Amino acid sequence: MNLTIVLIALSVLSTTQIQAQKKTPPTPEERAHKLTEWMKTNLQLNDSQAVQVKDINLKYANKMQELYDNTTLTRRQKLQVLTDNDQAKDKELKNVFTEEQFKTYQSKKDEVKKQLKEKRKQNKNSG
Repeated sequence: MNLTIVLIALSVLSTTQIQAQKKTPPTPEERAHKLTEWMKTNLQLNDSQAVQVKDINLKYANKMQELYDNTTLTRRQKLQVLTDNDQAKDKELKNVFTEEQFKTYQSKKDEVKKQLKEKRKQNKNSG
């Protein structure tokens, strides 16, 4: 399982929470803001980092939206684009985060990945 799935999961989780509150899908700006706030809290970003991270998160939230809206790519092609975007985003974030912040970020992504795997496993067994 790759990091792209984790990003999708984070996006879906935040989308689900916001939808429950508003009944409309969140915009890329809303998703980027929510993720940036999470990162500020969990990674103790300084003000300079927060500005840079917000820009990166918005850039990739817009790319995700473009991908969601794309009806010409196959599922496999979309997954490849997601993987490529995830790797590119991580590379950009790594240049902003301290080594310790990046380790924490990777660890949190791994936790989410594990939770999603368990949830998928439960859904398979119950369905």
